[in-house]
Amino acid sequence: MHPSRIKGINRMRKIPTLFLFAALPWAASAQTTHELTNVGNTFSPNVITMDAGDNIHLVLTGNHTCTQVDQSTWNANGNTPNGGFNYSAGEHTFTLDVPGTYYYVCIPHAGLGMKGQIIVEPTTGVREEASTAQLGLFPNPAGNEVWINGLETGQIVQLIDAAGRLVLESQPTGDGLLNIAGVETGNYQVAIRDASGRMIAVKALAVVR
Repeated sequence: MHPSRIKGINRMRKIPTLFLFAALPWAASAQTTHELTNVGNTFSPNVITMDAGDNIHLVLTGNHTCTQVDQSTWNANGNTPNGGFNYSAGEHTFTLDVPGTYYYVCIPHAGLGMKGQIIVEPTTGVREEASTAQLGLFPNPAGNEVWINGLETGQIVQLIDAAGRLVLESQPTGDGLLNIAGVETGNYQVAIRDASGRMIAVKALAVVR
């Protein structure tokens, strides 16, 4: 299953009562629905910042699509899907619950710059801990360098600031060393992606000096 774990609202399974009450803090934070549509050849809004587990209500007219692509394709105004969400004209509702930045375009109009971003922020340590058991950061807080344990060949490390902006993208050295000397102090999310751009893990990192 793709890391975005897209879930159609009508396909949600019945949750046992005991589990539902245990999960209320998370469920309460997942009730926000964000509207996304198109105005001509433009997505409106073209940037959405949301909590993990929030819903996207998508309404597209004409021959537009909302198709997830990797960052390099997005930067180049390309239209090659990366295997994530891909919706055609009509009304759709979906959920993204893995933190990170999701890039999308309209396939027929990507060359004209019809594209957008969905920035998904973590809401609780429960979801983060479950998705990052294999990821270790040392030291944390960090100064000018941080070692990342558990990386595999070809994986990409992204540093995302508190506003959801990508401030650093790199492939660390063979021993997992990441140079962050040029990064301002503050709180960040370290996101690990594979070569196709799929999110694998995310973990909080504080940079102090």
